[in-house]
Amino acid sequence: MINAVVIEDDPLLAKDLVMMIEEHCPEIKIVALINSGNMALDILPSINFDLVFSDIQLGDTDAFSLFEQLEINHQQIIFVTAHDEYALVAFKLDATDYLIKPIQPVELRRAVNRAINHFAIDQPFQRLESFSVQKSGKILIKSNEELHFLMPDRIVYCEADGAYSKVHLSGSLNDFKLVTMHLKKLGNVLPPECFYRIHDGHIVNINFIDHIIYQKRLCVLNHVSGAGKTQLKIAERKYMSFIEFLKKA
Repeated sequence: MINAVVIEDDPLLAKDLVMMIEEHCPEIKIVALINSGNMALDILPSINFDLVFSDIQLGDTDAFSLFEQLEINHQQIIFVTAHDEYALVAFKLDATDYLIKPIQPVELRRAVNRAINHFAIDQPFQRLESFSVQKSGKILIKSNEELHFLMPDRIVYCEADGAYSKVHLSGSLNDFKLVTMHLKKLGNVLPPECFYRIHDGHIVNINFIDHIIYQKRLCVLNHVSGAGKTQLKIAERKYMSFIEFLKKA
């Protein structure tokens, strides 16, 4: 049985969707019916679920903003919406499917089958965190269909990308791994003696700092031999504490 939640702010549409799921997808068990973003933030962290059926416009927020705040790791997302203009953003979040209202049973069945296929492929790796420190000190990164084991000193900086994070590696300006973990949680895993969150959107490895442009509050990283410097903004509220951190490093 696959545990699923429905996020829909229209009660009638939510009821119709639940009835359609129960009729045409008997392997799906609806464990929560959620009618707003705030309700989702309250409920989802405390329940076990594998699949999300979500509208995009939720009244108090939109689904993309919601999923930026939630930790969606192995769960599959099926968007159910009346708007087709959000499809590109949805698939950037690695959505399983994107259904336009009013949906037909055959479309629903096809979307659920896709989710089931994803679960079958990912099952051996679902218990692995997307980003975790191993006993050896190496960091495991689960990205797309690959597992990477890297020493922390290969990580130059990490960048928020919605509900995901980009882990940028030394050697190339465009060498990064996309992981299904929010930057805040990722920051709790990185070795604290050499990584610092300089901005809501960036965590840097201080060993790659070339210099700081203090008047512009920019941290300049040098991680490519000969050339290629990356400039990252330092949040004003973090600047002094960051400087103190560097003095003690």
